[in-house]
Amino acid sequence: MSEFTGSCHCGEISYTFKGEILRQINCHCKNCRKSSGGPYLANIFVSEGNLLIKGAPMEYQHLADSGNQMTKKFCGNCGAQMFSLGSGRPGIVSIRGGTIDDLEIIQPAINIFVSSKIPSTPLDESLATYDKMPS
Repeated sequence: MSEFTGSCHCGEISYTFKGEILRQINCHCKNCRKSSGGPYLANIFVSEGNLLIKGAPMEYQHLADSGNQMTKKFCGNCGAQMFSLGSGRPGIVSIRGGTIDDLEIIQPAINIFVSSKIPSTPLDESLATYDKMPS
């Protein structure tokens, strides 16, 4: 079982997670790059019921390449993107790795959507790599 905390840049939104981390990935898809502003996004997938959020994140919705409706949650004050939920995985939240206080928690196992990664972005050769989302 894992327990960790995190917050947005200004501290208006914070959270505590207690439970099992379901999956950790580095995503190189265009949506993750655009929404995070980085070359890829470290995503930590957890059960929504184990995540306690303090504050009221704002939301933005869009349709993913998979056809799933995605909801991005972010701080309305500083703009930091913190969480996302997808219609294809009800009850599962993706926490943005950069918001976690204890950086040792972030241990991705795979890189996905490397077919659309920025060409100059190096990949950790020890991680499994997929051109798209693995099944």
